[in-house]
Amino acid sequence: MYVDTDLLRMGADFSKSAGEIAKRGAEEFASTALPSGIFGNFDAANDFQSALGRAHEAQTALMRSHRDKLDSLAAKANVGAAAFVRQDEASESAVRAAGDDIA
Repeated sequence: MYVDTDLLRMGADFSKSAGEIAKRGAEEFASTALPSGIFGNFDAANDFQSALGRAHEAQTALMRSHRDKLDSLAAKANVGAAAFVRQDEASESAVRAAGDDIA
C-alpha cells in the first residue's frame, strides 16, 4: 500500500485553511443583524423578523460547526500522515536489520 503523506498533509493544510475561512465567515455573519422593525411594525412582520433571527442564529452555529469539523479533519490527517511515516521508518529499520543478519 502506498500513502502519499505529503499529499495527506497538504489536504490537512487545506482543511485547516477552509476552517479559518468558515470561522471568519461565521464571525462576519454573526455580527450582522436586521434592524428592528425593518419589515414593519405589525404582528406578521414581527413574526417574520423573529423567524429570520432564529434562522440567522442557526446558520451562524452551522458555520461554526463546519469550522470545528474541518479542524478535526485536519488534525486527523496530520496524525494519520505521522503514523504512516513512523510505520515506514520502523519497517525500513526491520528490513535493514534482517539484511544485516543474513550478511
